[in-house]
Amino acid sequence: MKKFLKLENFIYLTIVSLPLYLIRFSIFGLPTNVFEIMALASIIMFFISARSLKNELRAYSKYFIPIGLIIGGLVLSMLFNGSYRTGLGVIKSWFIIPLIFAFIATVSLQEEKKKTIFSAIYISAFLVACVALGYFLLGKITFDGRLQAIFNSPNYLAMYLSPAIIIGLVNFKKNKKSYTFSLLIIASVLYLTFSYAAWLAALISLGLIWFLQKRIGKKSKNISWIIIGMIIVIFWQLGTVKMTNLIHLTERSSLASRMMIWRSAGKMIIDNPIIGIGPGNFQTKYLAYQKYFPPYLEWAVPEPHNLLLAFWLQTGIIGLVGFITLMFMWFKALAKEINNLSENTLIALAIVAMVLVHGFLDTTYFKNDLAVLFWLTFLALKKNRSRSEY
Repeated sequence: MKKFLKLENFIYLTIVSLPLYLIRFSIFGLPTNVFEIMALASIIMFFISARSLKNELRAYSKYFIPIGLIIGGLVLSMLFNGSYRTGLGVIKSWFIIPLIFAFIATVSLQEEKKKTIFSAIYISAFLVACVALGYFLLGKITFDGRLQAIFNSPNYLAMYLSPAIIIGLVNFKKNKKSYTFSLLIIASVLYLTFSYAAWLAALISLGLIWFLQKRIGKKSKNISWIIIGMIIVIFWQLGTVKMTNLIHLTERSSLASRMMIWRSAGKMIIDNPIIGIGPGNFQTKYLAYQKYFPPYLEWAVPEPHNLLLAFWLQTGIIGLVGFITLMFMWFKALAKEINNLSENTLIALAIVAMVLVHGFLDTTYFKNDLAVLFWLTFLALKKNRSRSEY
């Protein structure tokens, strides 16, 4: 029991248990969830250990200003738009706790060789994939034949599993037997989501890994075959109703629905260009803006299906500038290490690239688990004096 309660083990377990954010309850009227309680316990345990954070904070100090702009934009947008309870919940659950937890997880697990952050993310995704496969075998799929399992949509399931594909393929040579089995399960479930945006983002990210590995002279045969396989799978979909509707942009296709959502979001930005509409307010505003457009194709839309639109609307122009600056600084720091990429840095690069690419068609941050995954990956690139390491 004492070994189990060791800080590093508990943080590792907390990452694996990330999907438990779906089990929600209230404490003294304050909404929370199982993962959040575990994350807070990890944070408290970390600070009780009285570790010095001087070096760690210095390593990330250059990101303080853009992160401050994001948080400041959230607060200002909330104050100007009201809905304080919803806004505070968004700030707490999608920004403050994910950021602090990711920081203490990175600091605590960076010296571990076996229990790394990325291995915890992979195990969590594998367990979710196993559960999702059970849903499929029981015939529990959406009306249009897609698998969503414990999540609210197939796209959410795909967004949670996609990083694991990157992690598994990059680490494949370390343990081919276990990774072969687990990757087959994860890839099968990702396929069954029929989330074309997730497939495309994964394909581009794998292409980036292939290019970078070739650039530094590393073999990438496994990834080459996976890329070919994914291209074949995508072409195999050309005759399906879903792909046909998408290509020909029929009036009720998913892309047509997204375009209508983007037009509505654009109108909101025109009306609120500086402050935005406030965190967590998109669904309400979206319904209110129906009067400016033809009847919506989709009514339940908590986010605008675009990462940059979501940041602009919920954090205002200040938060959007902060997020873009944050990404620019992160990629700039990584570019200095481009000729000497470690496996973990390569994974981090590919996952963040996946988030941004997929973010053109979906909101790949504004959700409990996606926010945690983003900050865990973002902070994995730690700039030391002589090299970037995990």
